[in-house]
Amino acid sequence: MHSLPDKTLSVVTDVNVIPDWNQLAVCVMASVRGGVDLVQVRAKSLNVKRQRVLATKITELVGVHARVVVNGDPEIAKASRATGVHLPENGTSISHARAILGHSALIGKSVHSTDAAIKAEQDGADYIYFGTVFNSTSHPDGHTNGLQGVIKSAHAVSIPIIGIGGINYQNINSVMNAGASGVAVISAIIGKRDPYRAARTLKQAMTGGRSSAA
Repeated sequence: MHSLPDKTLSVVTDVNVIPDWNQLAVCVMASVRGGVDLVQVRAKSLNVKRQRVLATKITELVGVHARVVVNGDPEIAKASRATGVHLPENGTSISHARAILGHSALIGKSVHSTDAAIKAEQDGADYIYFGTVFNSTSHPDGHTNGLQGVIKSAHAVSIPIIGIGGINYQNINSVMNAGASGVAVISAIIGKRDPYRAARTLKQAMTGGRSSAA
């Protein structure tokens, strides 16, 4: 079974920020060289066929060096030979994804409360994205759970918690100190002029925090 490394740095792709796939692929490759461990291929605006092509492209380019999960659709994850799938809080069930992808696949889930985190672990998730931690550009008016939400959930579950939402190199250490096993970012890497340096800066900033991962 695939597992996440201690102090995981995850990047989530955004085709609205970088619509050119080759440019997006270069950005992802640079971020992986800079320290990204987990790539979530998220391109909900594309149809299924195009999502599959993009996921396959990203997996072929960085799958040896980082874990790649496809947002939302286990069938696309299987077809693209990704490491696994990342599921939204309300969508395909973990058990259904597991039936399609098998025991060894990496299956994550987005949650927005401690109760949902507990349920995700009970349902068999390998890790969770917990958010929104801080105000973010992708959810500017959404509810934020803050660091207290991370602390509460980190004490409630044993699977890795990846904080997401408004995280940058200035506040990343506080998220790790709250008990997160890692962080996920979009704008802190995607669209940056130097994604390698952006990822490297984030990874270095994580090292001062403690991790709740076993």
